[in-house]
Amino acid sequence: ERGSLTIEFLLWLPILAFWLVVSLAFFQAYTSRNDASNAAHALSDIMSRQTEVTDEFIAELYNLQSRLLPNAPPGTQLRVSSIEYDGEEEVHRVLWSSAVGIEPFPSTEISVSVLPEMAHRDTVILTELNVPFEPFSNWARIGSRTWTFAKVVRPRFVSAVAMLE
Repeated sequence: ERGSLTIEFLLWLPILAFWLVVSLAFFQAYTSRNDASNAAHALSDIMSRQTEVTDEFIAELYNLQSRLLPNAPPGTQLRVSSIEYDGEEEVHRVLWSSAVGIEPFPSTEISVSVLPEMAHRDTVILTELNVPFEPFSNWARIGSRTWTFAKVVRPRFVSAVAMLE
């Protein structure tokens, strides 16, 4: 009976260590995704309160995003677009698009599944945020990925947010 506790501990130690590392990896992934989601909500809310924007303003939004996500690895992307619905032709048109780290929104690739139903000549602001994620350990088999968020909001104080040159 002498030493049985030590042997039992040595048998359980790898399992406990594995459980701890996997738990921390899942927690890191959860907090990373939650932080990115909150940042996307904050940026889209800021955009909904604007009446006019510039490319410099979008660059400042990107800097704010970097401060909201200090632990994110390099490579985050931000794209903000104003989209109008033409009810007569039943098409969505990109009025303007500005981006940092990614190409501006091409007017031919509008995913209607992201956009809500809209009235004729109604506009929305589409804020897209892509945040890369690198887990500290691959034991949990989470792997590197990119959190992608697309938030759609209506302008609050004007019918359409204007892009100034």
